Amino acid sequence: MPEQFSADFSEEEAVLGRDLKDLEQYGSKGTAYLGKVVLSSGEKPVLGRKVVVDLAKPHLMLICGKRGAGKSHSLTVLMEEMARLDPSVKMRISAIAIDTVGIFWGLKIPRKDTAELEGWDLVPEKTDARVYVPKGQLAFYQEKNMPVDGAFTLKCSELEETEWMALFKLKWTDPEGVLISRVVQRVREKIGTYYGIDDLISAAKSDDEAQSVAKQAVVNRFQVAKSWGLIEKEGTKILDLAAPGIITLIDVSSYRQTLGTEGIKDIVVALIGKKLFEQRMLFRKEEEIKLIQENRRSSKMPLVWLLIDEAHMFMPRDESSIALNILLEWVRVGRQPGLGLILATQRPERIHPDAISQCDIFISHRMTSQPDIAAVGALRPSYLHMDFDKLFAEMPRQQGFALVIDDNTEKTWMIKTRPRLSWDSSVTATAFII
Repeated sequence: MPEQFSADFSEEEAVLGRDLKDLEQYGSKGTAYLGKVVLSSGEKPVLGRKVVVDLAKPHLMLICGKRGAGKSHSLTVLMEEMARLDPSVKMRISAIAIDTVGIFWGLKIPRKDTAELEGWDLVPEKTDARVYVPKGQLAFYQEKNMPVDGAFTLKCSELEETEWMALFKLKWTDPEGVLISRVVQRVREKIGTYYGIDDLISAAKSDDEAQSVAKQAVVNRFQVAKSWGLIEKEGTKILDLAAPGIITLIDVSSYRQTLGTEGIKDIVVALIGKKLFEQRMLFRKEEEIKLIQENRRSSKMPLVWLLIDEAHMFMPRDESSIALNILLEWVRVGRQPGLGLILATQRPERIHPDAISQCDIFISHRMTSQPDIAAVGALRPSYLHMDFDKLFAEMPRQQGFALVIDDNTEKTWMIKTRPRLSWDSSVTATAFII
C-alpha cells in the first residue's frame, strides 16, 4: 500500500465529515459504520480500525465505481446505518432513496448467510424501511408478493408547464408545447390546485386557438400519462415521505424499460427535490426560533437525506435535465437548511462537474475506465498528492474496497466496506438454481 495508508494503526474510530468541535462534544454519536481501514496490500489485506461517517449534519457524498465494485452496496450500508442511529438523532433525520434499478427492497429482508458477518461481529438483520412504487405498478408487485408498503403518486397541479414539456420532450416553440402551457394555465385559473389529467384533457379538447392536429397530439400525450398511474389529483404528500426516523425507498425502476417513459424518473426526482427544498427552507427558520426561545432545535420536518443511484442520469454533464437545476440547488446551498445528498454513479465522467467539485465526502470503489479515473482526479484537493491510476491498480479486486477522501479532516483512506446485514437483491443473475 502507499505510504499514506500504511501507518494508520490507531484503534480509535476514524470519523469522516465531523469537525473537531462536534467530535469533542458528540464523539461518534450519529455516525454510520462504513467499514475498516486497509493496512496492507494484496487480495486479502489486513484490516484496521473502524471508519464511520457523520450523518447528523448534511453532507454531499459522492460514491462511484465500476459495475459490481460495490457502489450500490455502500449506498445500502449507509441506509442500514441510518435505520440504526441513536433514537435521539434518528428522529431528527429522514432518508429518501430513489431506486432506479429496483434493488433496495432487499433491505426489508435479513441476509441468510452469516459467515462473512461473523468475521465482523455482526448478525443478519432486516432494516425498517418503506418501499413505495407508482400506483399503476402496485398490483403487479402485490401479485408477485414483493415487499412493498404502498403506492406513490405525484400531484397533478404540482407539475408546471416546463415539467409537462420535459416529460413529453417538447419545446416552448412546438405547437403542442404552446397548447400545453395554455391548458395548464387555464385549468389552474379555473379550478385552482385540485385537478387531474382528465381536466387537462377536457381543456385541451375545448381549446379554440390550437389546430386539430396539435390538440389531438396533446390529448394523446395526456392519456398516455394517465395510463402510467403516477399522476393524480391528490398525490403523495412530501411531508409524509420525509417522516422522522423513516427510510423511504421510491422504486421507479419500472420506468426504465417502457418506451416513452424515460423522462418520468426525472420528473419524480425534480418534484421531490423541489418540494423538499422549499419545505426545509421554511422549517429551518422554525428550528432557529425554537433554538432562540427554548434553547433546543426541533421542528415538524426533520433533516433530509436524499440518496440517488445512477446520479449521472439526473445530473448530466453536457445535457439538459429537469432535475438538474433542482439538484444543483441542493449541492450549492442545501447544507444550510438541512438537506444532505448522497449521489452514486458508475460514470463519474458523465456527471455534472459541480457534483464532483462540491462533494466533501468521496467514496470511490474500483474503476478501470480512464475518463472516469480522470474525472475523479479532477476533484483532487490541494492537500492531496497521489496517483489515482496507481491507487485503483493496487486496490483489491473483490467487491467493497474503496478509496475514501474526507474534505473535513483532509485525510484519505483505503477501506473495506462492512458486509450488509440485509438481503442483497442486486447480485448478478445466474442460471444456477441454488
